[in-house]
Amino acid sequence: MADSMVGSVSGLYRYPVKSLQGQVEHCLEIGKGGVVGDRIWGLVDVESGKLASAKRFSALLGGVGHDDSVEIPGGPHVSLRDADAGDLLSAWLGREVRVVQAGEGGPLSYQMTFDPPNDDAELFDIPVPEGSLVDLASVHLLTTATLGACAARWPHLNWDVRRFRPNVVVDIDIAAFTENDWVGRNLSVGAAVLRVDQPTVRCAMPLRAQPALAAQPKLFAALNEANPTLPNHLGLYLSVSRPGSVSVGDGVMVA
Repeated sequence: MADSMVGSVSGLYRYPVKSLQGQVEHCLEIGKGGVVGDRIWGLVDVESGKLASAKRFSALLGGVGHDDSVEIPGGPHVSLRDADAGDLLSAWLGREVRVVQAGEGGPLSYQMTFDPPNDDAELFDIPVPEGSLVDLASVHLLTTATLGACAARWPHLNWDVRRFRPNVVVDIDIAAFTENDWVGRNLSVGAAVLRVDQPTVRCAMPLRAQPALAAQPKLFAALNEANPTLPNHLGLYLSVSRPGSVSVGDGVMVA
Protein backbone atom coordinates (compact mmCIF):
# COMPACT_ATOMS: atom_id res chain seq x y z
CA MET A 1 0.00 0.00 0.00
CA ALA A 2 1.42 3.40 -0.99
CA ASP A 3 2.35 5.94 1.62
CA SER A 4 -0.22 8.67 2.10
CA MET A 5 -0.04 12.00 3.92
CA VAL A 6 -2.77 12.06 6.54
CA GLY A 7 -2.08 15.12 8.66
CA SER A 8 0.46 17.08 10.65
CA VAL A 9 1.74 17.23 14.20
CA SER A 10 -0.18 19.86 16.17
CA GLY A 11 1.01 19.08 19.70
CA LEU A 12 3.86 17.36 21.52
CA TYR A 13 4.05 16.43 25.21
CA ARG A 14 6.53 14.85 27.56
CA TYR A 15 6.00 13.67 31.15
CA PRO A 16 9.33 13.45 33.00
CA VAL A 17 7.73 12.12 36.21
CA LYS A 18 5.09 9.41 35.96
CA SER A 19 1.52 10.61 36.63
CA LEU A 20 2.52 14.23 37.25
CA GLN A 21 1.80 17.15 34.94
CA GLY A 22 4.16 17.20 32.00
CA GLN A 23 5.77 19.62 29.58
CA VAL A 24 4.46 21.05 26.31
CA GLU A 25 7.25 20.73 23.74
CA HIS A 26 7.93 22.10 20.27
CA CYS A 27 10.23 19.18 19.44
CA LEU A 28 10.65 15.64 20.79
CA GLU A 29 13.52 13.26 20.29
CA ILE A 30 12.26 9.71 19.91
CA GLY A 31 14.80 7.01 20.66
CA LYS A 32 14.59 3.24 20.37
CA GLY A 33 12.81 3.02 23.73
CA GLY A 34 10.40 5.90 23.16
CA VAL A 35 10.33 9.63 23.83
CA VAL A 36 13.63 10.75 25.32
CA GLY A 37 13.05 12.19 28.80
CA ASP A 38 9.55 10.75 29.13
CA ARG A 39 8.63 8.94 32.38
CA ILE A 40 12.25 8.86 33.48
CA TRP A 41 11.28 9.24 37.14
CA GLY A 42 8.59 7.68 39.29
CA LEU A 43 7.48 7.30 42.87
CA VAL A 44 7.00 3.95 44.58
CA ASP A 45 4.35 3.64 47.27
CA VAL A 46 6.31 2.08 50.13
CA GLU A 47 3.30 0.36 51.74
CA SER A 48 2.31 -1.59 48.62
CA GLY A 49 5.69 -1.65 46.85
CA LYS A 50 3.89 -0.59 43.68
CA LEU A 51 4.67 2.25 41.32
CA ALA A 52 2.50 5.19 42.36
CA SER A 53 0.08 6.22 39.63
CA ALA A 54 -2.72 8.78 39.50
CA LYS A 55 -4.95 5.86 38.55
CA ARG A 56 -4.91 5.19 42.27
CA PHE A 57 -3.37 8.30 43.88
CA SER A 58 -5.05 11.22 42.15
CA ALA A 59 -3.06 13.83 44.11
CA LEU A 60 -0.09 13.10 41.83
CA LEU A 61 -1.77 15.07 39.05
CA GLY A 62 -1.42 18.22 41.14
CA GLY A 63 2.37 18.23 40.86
CA VAL A 64 4.48 19.23 37.86
CA GLY A 65 7.31 16.99 36.72
CA HIS A 66 10.55 18.48 35.43
CA ASP A 67 13.67 16.72 34.19
CA ASP A 68 15.11 16.25 37.68
CA SER A 69 12.61 17.86 40.02
CA VAL A 70 8.99 18.02 41.11
CA GLU A 71 7.09 21.25 41.59
CA ILE A 72 4.75 20.69 44.54
CA PRO A 73 1.49 22.63 44.33
CA GLY A 74 1.89 25.81 46.33
CA GLY A 75 5.35 24.68 47.39
CA PRO A 76 8.95 24.44 46.27
CA HIS A 77 10.72 22.43 43.60
CA VAL A 78 11.97 19.17 45.07
CA SER A 79 15.17 17.89 43.50
CA LEU A 80 14.68 14.21 42.74
CA ARG A 81 18.41 13.66 43.15
CA ASP A 82 18.49 14.88 46.76
CA ALA A 83 18.54 12.35 49.61
CA ASP A 84 15.48 13.93 51.23
CA ALA A 85 13.33 13.94 48.08
CA GLY A 86 11.30 10.94 49.23
CA ASP A 87 10.57 12.56 52.60
CA LEU A 88 9.44 15.84 51.03
CA LEU A 89 7.22 14.11 48.49
CA SER A 90 5.80 11.81 51.17
CA ALA A 91 4.81 14.87 53.22
CA TRP A 92 3.05 16.32 50.17
CA LEU A 93 1.15 13.12 49.34
CA GLY A 94 0.39 12.08 52.91
CA ARG A 95 1.88 8.62 52.41
CA GLU A 96 5.40 7.26 52.28
CA VAL A 97 6.96 7.14 48.81
CA ARG A 98 10.46 6.69 47.46
CA VAL A 99 11.97 7.99 44.23
CA VAL A 100 12.97 5.63 41.41
CA GLN A 101 14.46 6.09 37.96
CA ALA A 102 13.46 4.12 34.90
CA GLY A 103 15.53 0.98 34.54
CA GLU A 104 16.65 0.91 38.18
CA GLY A 105 15.41 -1.11 41.11
CA GLY A 106 14.14 -4.23 39.35
CA PRO A 107 10.67 -5.10 38.02
CA LEU A 108 7.84 -2.73 38.93
CA SER A 109 4.09 -2.75 38.55
CA TYR A 110 1.29 -0.27 39.15
CA GLN A 111 -2.26 -0.87 40.32
CA MET A 112 -5.49 -0.05 38.53
CA THR A 113 -9.14 -0.99 38.42
CA PHE A 114 -11.07 -1.98 35.31
CA ASP A 115 -14.07 -0.01 36.58
CA PRO A 116 -12.55 3.49 36.40
CA PRO A 117 -15.41 5.52 37.95
CA ASN A 118 -15.32 3.33 41.08
CA ASP A 119 -12.20 3.95 43.14
CA ASP A 120 -13.24 1.14 45.49
CA ALA A 121 -13.31 -1.50 42.76
CA GLU A 122 -10.84 -4.39 42.82
CA LEU A 123 -7.26 -3.41 42.03
CA PHE A 124 -5.08 -5.38 39.63
CA ASP A 125 -1.29 -5.32 39.37
CA ILE A 126 -0.04 -4.33 35.92
CA PRO A 127 3.72 -4.67 35.23
CA VAL A 128 5.48 -1.86 33.39
CA PRO A 129 7.75 -2.76 30.45
CA GLU A 130 11.27 -3.73 31.48
CA GLY A 131 13.55 -0.72 31.83
CA SER A 132 10.67 1.74 31.55
CA LEU A 133 8.00 3.48 33.62
CA VAL A 134 5.39 3.85 30.86
CA ASP A 135 2.11 1.98 31.27
CA LEU A 136 2.50 -0.13 28.17
CA ALA A 137 3.76 1.53 24.98
CA SER A 138 6.69 3.68 23.91
CA VAL A 139 4.59 6.44 22.33
CA HIS A 140 0.96 7.53 22.74
CA LEU A 141 -0.81 9.36 19.90
CA LEU A 142 -4.18 11.14 19.62
CA THR A 143 -5.92 12.69 16.62
CA THR A 144 -7.79 15.99 16.66
CA ALA A 145 -10.51 14.35 14.55
CA THR A 146 -11.55 11.83 17.20
CA LEU A 147 -11.11 14.17 20.14
CA GLY A 148 -13.05 16.90 18.33
CA ALA A 149 -15.87 14.55 17.35
CA CYS A 150 -16.25 13.41 20.95
CA ALA A 151 -16.30 17.02 22.17
CA ALA A 152 -18.97 17.91 19.60
CA ARG A 153 -21.15 14.96 20.59
CA TRP A 154 -20.81 15.54 24.33
CA PRO A 155 -20.27 19.31 24.65
CA HIS A 156 -21.23 19.27 28.33
CA LEU A 157 -18.12 17.17 29.07
CA ASN A 158 -14.57 18.47 29.10
CA TRP A 159 -12.35 16.75 26.52
CA ASP A 160 -9.19 18.73 27.21
CA VAL A 161 -6.24 16.92 25.63
CA ARG A 162 -4.39 16.98 28.97
CA ARG A 163 -6.82 14.40 30.34
CA PHE A 164 -5.47 11.79 27.92
CA ARG A 165 -1.73 12.47 28.30
CA PRO A 166 -0.56 11.91 24.71
CA ASN A 167 2.97 12.35 23.43
CA VAL A 168 1.87 13.27 19.91
CA VAL A 169 -1.31 14.93 18.68
CA VAL A 170 -2.02 14.75 14.95
CA ASP A 171 -4.24 17.32 13.26
CA ILE A 172 -6.24 15.38 10.71
CA ASP A 173 -9.59 15.55 8.90
CA ILE A 174 -11.03 12.03 9.05
CA ALA A 175 -14.03 10.34 10.63
CA ALA A 176 -13.73 9.70 14.34
CA PHE A 177 -11.74 6.59 15.27
CA THR A 178 -10.56 6.00 11.68
CA GLU A 179 -7.03 5.90 13.10
CA ASN A 180 -7.86 2.51 14.63
CA ASP A 181 -7.57 1.15 11.08
CA TRP A 182 -3.85 2.01 11.16
CA VAL A 183 -3.05 -0.85 13.55
CA GLY A 184 -0.20 -2.91 12.09
CA ARG A 185 0.95 -0.06 9.85
CA ASN A 186 3.83 2.40 10.13
CA LEU A 187 3.51 6.13 10.64
CA SER A 188 6.26 8.44 9.45
CA VAL A 189 6.15 11.32 11.93
CA GLY A 190 8.89 13.85 11.27
CA ALA A 191 12.12 11.87 11.08
CA ALA A 192 10.73 8.99 13.16
CA VAL A 193 8.87 5.90 12.01
CA LEU A 194 6.38 4.52 14.53
CA ARG A 195 4.50 1.23 14.30
CA VAL A 196 0.86 1.32 15.35
CA ASP A 197 0.45 -1.55 17.80
CA GLN A 198 -3.05 -1.11 19.25
CA PRO A 199 -5.75 1.35 20.25
CA THR A 200 -5.33 2.87 23.71
CA VAL A 201 -7.58 1.53 26.44
CA ARG A 202 -8.51 4.28 28.89
CA CYS A 203 -8.13 4.06 32.66
CA ALA A 204 -9.23 6.38 35.47
CA MET A 205 -6.78 9.13 34.51
CA PRO A 206 -9.10 11.06 32.12
CA LEU A 207 -11.75 11.16 34.84
CA ARG A 208 -9.48 12.71 37.46
CA ALA A 209 -9.39 16.32 38.60
CA GLN A 210 -6.18 18.17 37.82
CA PRO A 211 -5.12 21.82 37.70
CA ALA A 212 -7.86 23.85 35.96
CA LEU A 213 -9.80 20.64 35.15
CA ALA A 214 -12.61 19.35 37.34
CA ALA A 215 -13.23 15.64 37.88
CA GLN A 216 -15.22 14.17 35.01
CA PRO A 217 -16.55 10.71 35.95
CA LYS A 218 -19.24 10.79 33.25
CA LEU A 219 -16.49 10.74 30.63
CA PHE A 220 -16.25 6.98 31.12
CA ALA A 221 -19.80 6.37 29.88
CA ALA A 222 -19.16 8.62 26.89
CA LEU A 223 -15.97 6.76 26.01
CA ASN A 224 -17.91 3.49 26.07
CA GLU A 225 -20.62 4.91 23.81
CA ALA A 226 -18.34 6.80 21.43
CA ASN A 227 -17.07 3.69 19.63
CA PRO A 228 -19.32 0.70 20.39
CA THR A 229 -17.06 -1.69 18.46
CA LEU A 230 -14.20 -0.91 20.86
CA PRO A 231 -15.62 0.68 24.03
CA ASN A 232 -13.43 2.83 26.28
CA HIS A 233 -10.59 3.14 23.78
CA LEU A 234 -9.29 6.45 22.45
CA GLY A 235 -5.90 7.05 20.87
CA LEU A 236 -3.13 4.76 19.68
CA TYR A 237 -0.18 3.02 21.30
CA LEU A 238 2.91 2.87 19.12
CA SER A 239 6.39 1.34 19.17
CA VAL A 240 9.50 2.79 17.55
CA SER A 241 10.58 1.36 14.20
CA ARG A 242 13.09 4.13 13.47
CA PRO A 243 14.22 6.76 15.99
CA GLY A 244 14.21 10.42 14.99
CA SER A 245 13.15 13.90 15.95
CA VAL A 246 9.57 15.15 15.69
CA SER A 247 8.51 18.79 15.65
CA VAL A 248 5.19 20.60 15.68
CA GLY A 249 4.15 21.10 12.06
CA ASP A 250 5.82 17.94 10.76
CA GLY A 251 3.81 15.90 8.30
CA VAL A 252 2.41 12.48 9.21
CA MET A 253 2.30 9.70 6.62
CA VAL A 254 0.76 6.23 6.85
CA ALA A 255 2.55 3.36 5.12
